[in-house]
Amino acid sequence: MREKAALILALFLLASFPAEASEGRHAEWVSDPELPNVQWNASVDIGYISTTPLVKEGLVIVKGGGDSMTGEGAGLVAFRADTGIEVWRTIHSASDMGFETAPLLYVSSSIDSGNCTPPVDLVVTGWTSGHLTAYDFKTGIELWNQSTEAPMWGISGGGFSLSGGKIVWPTETGVVEVCGANGTKLQQYHDSNLRTYRANLGIWFDWESDENGSITTSMGWLQGTETAHLLRYGDDSLLIEDIDIVTLANLTGTWRIRSTPISVMGQGVLVHLHSDSETRLVRVNWNETGLPVLLDSIPMGPGTATTPAGLGYISAIAGMNDAIHYGIINETLFEAIRWNATNVVGEIGFIQWGEVSAICLPQNTADGSWYIAIDANHSVEWIPDVASYVTSGCGSDGLVHAVANDASWLEVRYDPIDWNLIHNMADQTLETEAEQEPQESNNSDETVSSSDSEKSTPGIIWLPFIGAGIFAIVAQICQGEDIRRQVRVGALIMVMLGLIMAAAVYNQQIANEPETDSSQRLRAAILVPEVDDTLAENEVLVAFHFPESYAPDGCTIGEVFSLENNQSWSIDSNSVHSDCIVVAAIQIESGDTVEMVTMTALDQYQYTYEIEQQILGLFLQDIGDATGGADGRWWSYDLNGGYGTIGMTDQVIQPGDNIDWHFDQGQF
Repeated sequence: MREKAALILALFLLASFPAEASEGRHAEWVSDPELPNVQWNASVDIGYISTTPLVKEGLVIVKGGGDSMTGEGAGLVAFRADTGIEVWRTIHSASDMGFETAPLLYVSSSIDSGNCTPPVDLVVTGWTSGHLTAYDFKTGIELWNQSTEAPMWGISGGGFSLSGGKIVWPTETGVVEVCGANGTKLQQYHDSNLRTYRANLGIWFDWESDENGSITTSMGWLQGTETAHLLRYGDDSLLIEDIDIVTLANLTGTWRIRSTPISVMGQGVLVHLHSDSETRLVRVNWNETGLPVLLDSIPMGPGTATTPAGLGYISAIAGMNDAIHYGIINETLFEAIRWNATNVVGEIGFIQWGEVSAICLPQNTADGSWYIAIDANHSVEWIPDVASYVTSGCGSDGLVHAVANDASWLEVRYDPIDWNLIHNMADQTLETEAEQEPQESNNSDETVSSSDSEKSTPGIIWLPFIGAGIFAIVAQICQGEDIRRQVRVGALIMVMLGLIMAAAVYNQQIANEPETDSSQRLRAAILVPEVDDTLAENEVLVAFHFPESYAPDGCTIGEVFSLENNQSWSIDSNSVHSDCIVVAAIQIESGDTVEMVTMTALDQYQYTYEIEQQILGLFLQDIGDATGGADGRWWSYDLNGGYGTIGMTDQVIQPGDNIDWHFDQGQF
């Protein structure tokens, strides 16, 4: 049967916005909190800046549409976040429309590994020329360029990156999926009659549980069109469904979708329809037979703004007259908070500083500003020193906050106490070593050391746990056992998401390298030193230890076997507990991980294997008949004789390393 994760906008709680609109989440505040002071600004001279600045790893990157007065073409400009010094500038000469609205996407080279994981960190964006391009995050050098159809305005919306380095992006006539490593086109949906404009891709997610409690999940992408159709794609970027929302909602006239379709777990999809004189918020879900059904249709004022691409973690719907935060209780859509923001056009974003988490709404007038909505009772306004129209949102990484407008004006704020941390991040990104010059702090007793910065944990990882806590509280007051059960399911989902986020932080910031020979398990290189001594300078040794009852064909108990040399070595029976060991010398490149060399070695031996996603990343589940869980045994690896402390996807290896896989009891 299908279990619905019903109740409040489950994923919307990730933004930690309140459901209690009447009093506000911070009713104890006497006055509105203050933004950090502006630390620097810049006249970028790159034309209209119509998309949110990218704030990441100590850099601030903006995208402009070009300046016909100066002859400056459309392009990107990067600045150090601490000082405002320009780092690089790159021009996209193929675009000459004078405006560029496709967002900037940061793609890390170290999040996971796969055939498409880029060798360096990327900035990816689309252009009105129809090109999807990737630039080296550190240098701004263009690394690849993929061309798509551009009948009118080319690429104007945003996409996201997937596991393994794949990137999915909306085009004017459909969707394209490319390989982050080289830009190779992996999949594309193209319809010459289709048009999209500034409609970021959304993500739909569904899950089913059977009577035995087994859960099956499915997901894919959502895209709105200029004829108000909602396109639903599978996770292979192939079209599954084309829904005419105008017909479904029994509307007449010309309507468009120029915003991200927001998927609400178990509660359908929110779609903001746009016409010349009004807009309408529509909620669509699918019935038991898989057909789309209309749940809500709420009239609103004119104008639309779009939330970021991806999961719908911001539930704000805004336009010229309205800016509203919606929630769902008992399968009913309701207005949780109404803010006084007006003329909201462009990109709705998220901003966080200190204990404040807020929605950033661009107010697009000649004297444009950013309305920062905190809760029902509190808000602040960011008014730039140089006035102009604004459609870009607020760029923020929790420390540094940036806005830019059509005057090509950029402003950056941060707390001076965070200067060293921001400075260190910029130095690490740019691989420079400059002397620290700590800025004056509001508290002279407070200091920030580089060791603190390396171990700092982004506050956002607590948000799913906050969401789970809210679910738990709501569960106590819900009427009916069915609703309480659904609320608890929502809380469980929040906790699971929090654990995954915490695991990522653990892998990247907390876990230490294994201590050599600390696991006390057998190490092939010690049993047969020859297999280690003959390694080339760019090779590592990978070994698989099979217990007797799980040994594959050709693997002899009490021996170490190398397929490469077609050679075997007998092992002293006193030092072995009925294992056969196969070894492989694998060539590596800089940045290779345990996962990469493990898969290469298994493919070399032509063993069947299965890798599964767990909380700490990808784990080796099965090799042949050695199936994870059999007799309480699981596959786990040692690195140079020490227990692996992080998932194999994240463990980077060096030439000469020994990776030993053991199928032992109680090691998972």
